[in-house]
Amino acid sequence: MQTMQSVVLRNGSIQLETVDVPQPGPGQVLVKSLACGICGSDLHLTRHTDEVFGLYKKMGLMPADLEVNPDIMLGHEYSAEVVAYGPDTKGELPVGSRVTSVPILMSQNGAGIGVTPGVNGAYSEYFLLDEVLMLPLPDGVSPQAAAITEPLAVGLHSVNRSEIGEDDVALVAGCGPIGLAVIAALRLRGVRHIVASDPQPSSRAMALEFGATEAVDPTQDDEVVKAATIAGENRVVIFECVGIHTLLTSFIQRAPAKARLVVTGVHTTETPVNFAFALVKEMDIRFTYYYTPEEFAECLDRIAKGQVNWKALWTGTVGIDGVPGAFKTLMQPNSHIKVIVEPWRSGELEHAE
Repeated sequence: MQTMQSVVLRNGSIQLETVDVPQPGPGQVLVKSLACGICGSDLHLTRHTDEVFGLYKKMGLMPADLEVNPDIMLGHEYSAEVVAYGPDTKGELPVGSRVTSVPILMSQNGAGIGVTPGVNGAYSEYFLLDEVLMLPLPDGVSPQAAAITEPLAVGLHSVNRSEIGEDDVALVAGCGPIGLAVIAALRLRGVRHIVASDPQPSSRAMALEFGATEAVDPTQDDEVVKAATIAGENRVVIFECVGIHTLLTSFIQRAPAKARLVVTGVHTTETPVNFAFALVKEMDIRFTYYYTPEEFAECLDRIAKGQVNWKALWTGTVGIDGVPGAFKTLMQPNSHIKVIVEPWRSGELEHAE
């Protein structure tokens, strides 16, 4: 059996290990990982491993009596190269073709690539895709650009779920990769007023570059008041893209009447909320999770057409052996937006060119 290197999350620790190269089953394709973004959800899972798995057990996604947390081979924001086809495939894309896809294996009951125990993620040298979900990279789209399709799709889905109108005022809280993806989608949707909120000056500057019309430091000014003032009689739509659970209660309490809160950040901590505030205001609260295959394909097309400045998101690159160190850096205050792992090579974290 051929072996490969793979990044494994084990009990809250990121490790590089040697594992078997997976063999493609019916409908599956073996691919070589070319580029894979480090996602905020990967960092959250690493920080809060016990909390996340405890939640999975309550939801019935894991056996309730399981005593040991399972290993996870991370990586779900990827581009790859076709290596070999499994049985019952058409093989329409030649070996060597560069591809991406939504990170799901319908051939394995909807298992998530890079999040489901026992399924190879794209922080591995090789992993498996479903042939029916593969999308070839358009001409001119680099592996790094394609790896940013996934977070853009998260932002697009959040905006679509919000059903925001052009005259509504968007308040985007948190200007990391997902917040910036939301801003890009709002701009393309034609929303006239986009207020970005982030305590970091560099993040606010990037938000303005991506299309925000206002940028607020929430440690100095009330971002909700700012948005409500601009809105007047129009609706305020708040996109929570931070993943700090106390913000949910804060936004519910501070939001103006008829506001809509779209929860896009990852939350696994139990949060006390007094819904009387939302009740009296007749407030809408919506949650977003992943995206549709159509939204994913739309984002890949937007990258190909140059409608999104994907390169501004790409701030760092790291080889497979440098991933543990990169996680340590990213879990502390830092200036990175999106670090891309290149599993086919070695090397420590360095800034993108």
